[in-house]
Amino acid sequence: MSLRLYRVTLGADGVTRTVTVPSSTDVQAGDAAVGLASPGEVILSIEETDDADAVAEGPPPLSQAAELAPVTPGAAAAPAPGSDD
Repeated sequence: MSLRLYRVTLGADGVTRTVTVPSSTDVQAGDAAVGLASPGEVILSIEETDDADAVAEGPPPLSQAAELAPVTPGAAAAPAPGSDD
């Protein structure tokens, strides 16, 4: 799947703001936006944008494999980053 840009509206206490994130799906766009959210903000809407001037404000979401890599047996057997092993 190719990455598309999504506008995600975040809000807290009646104040809203919109962030633009790259993602393959709208669900993953929500995952990407969570990393840009402030404490207490929730996702109010997710919409794909075809705005040619839109610029992504954050990285695309991690794949499920990348998210789980630190806790999988293969990763557990590898030396920790920064270790001397």
